Amino acid sequence: MRSFLVFIFLFLISKPIFAEVPKESLKYKRDLIRHSRIIWGLNAPVPLFAAQIHQESSWNHLAKSKYAKGLSQFTGSTAAWIIKIFPELENANVYNPIWSIRAMLLYDRWLHERISSSGECNQWAMILSSYNGGLTWLEKDKEMTKNNNKDPETWWNNVENYSSRSNWAYQENRDYPKKIIFLHQPKYLNWSGKYICEDSNE
Repeated sequence: MRSFLVFIFLFLISKPIFAEVPKESLKYKRDLIRHSRIIWGLNAPVPLFAAQIHQESSWNHLAKSKYAKGLSQFTGSTAAWIIKIFPELENANVYNPIWSIRAMLLYDRWLHERISSSGECNQWAMILSSYNGGLTWLEKDKEMTKNNNKDPETWWNNVENYSSRSNWAYQENRDYPKKIIFLHQPKYLNWSGKYICEDSNE
């Protein structure tokens, strides 16, 4: 737990908590809140979802990287897979911001239902790790954690420390939950909903 507390402190002293959010985000605020509540319930962690989109695309619905596209940066293979799981997403267009928002929320939900952990803060770190790198990799990391006599149900300072991924992939994957939860999420606290990892002892 100490390692991510240090991470929080370093970000807090380097950047204001309530930094201005990208203006583009305001176009999608109402839609994100509405669809978050439909899929996750009235107490959905909207600030975290906003932070996830912030990290993925900085709210640019035309964002394009080497492998992924749109607000939520879906790869072609993941987009093709998710429409089989959720027929409501059948008319796939990764550049459509509403499709991209709903696909992200549904994928997060799908991961949530398949990941076990010790508490909500650990759960969301594992969900985000899986969104970034795949559920199969998380399962491998948890097994490695267990084999090293650490707790596979706890992300912080346990699962986060064990992986057989390449160094660059490991670093990117471990930074992903930290940046979303501790760097970007505080910027969206006034968007209503639950704040994830508010209690750092969780």
